[in-house]
Amino acid sequence: MKPFFKRIVFALFVAPLLYADVGSPISSGYIIGNTHQTLVPKTQEIIRLLSAEIFQKTGIKIYIDIIDEISISPRYPTKQARKDYQATFYSRLPEPYVVLSLFVQERKFDLVSSDDLQAFLSAKVLDSVYFDYMAPLIPEKEQDITPERLSAILLNGYAEITDIIARHYDIKFEHSISTDEQGVRFFVRFILYAMLLILLGLFVLAQFSRKKPSS
Repeated sequence: MKPFFKRIVFALFVAPLLYADVGSPISSGYIIGNTHQTLVPKTQEIIRLLSAEIFQKTGIKIYIDIIDEISISPRYPTKQARKDYQATFYSRLPEPYVVLSLFVQERKFDLVSSDDLQAFLSAKVLDSVYFDYMAPLIPEKEQDITPERLSAILLNGYAEITDIIARHYDIKFEHSISTDEQGVRFFVRFILYAMLLILLGLFVLAQFSRKKPSS
């Protein structure tokens, strides 16, 4: 399904390296940065509990990196600058790992996995996670970009990565996204498919009306 159709519905989930002016990011468990609490508390709790369980059962660490230090001149204005940041700091993380990053000032999300996870969490797979589960939820209006929404976007992508890992290892996670949140995700998908069918129906009807001979 085209990401355009998913943008019309927003599933709100109330889902650290700390980047300082000098030195390395500082990690607090599986959450990196988040200096200004961009990631809401409930999301932080979910990430810490589930990430710890995933590491215990698979050895994989899933990090959320929130680069939310604001400066007059943005630190990472270009894609290359963000890649340089990731190459510098993520290479220090113990493998295997997955990192979902948010450069708050630049409004840029990114997903990165270590080399040893490429078999099932390749760049192509992570791109699909971003475009199918995160990008459609990004609000177009600046005033709608709130910590709650940013947390929801990250958690939605995080949940899908968790599902991919669970399927790969054929295991279940006790602290996985709750039944209610899974229900919301199912509801969103149902609505999107229903709207797509309606649009297709209208298109067919329009084509039929054009071909119908005038009386």
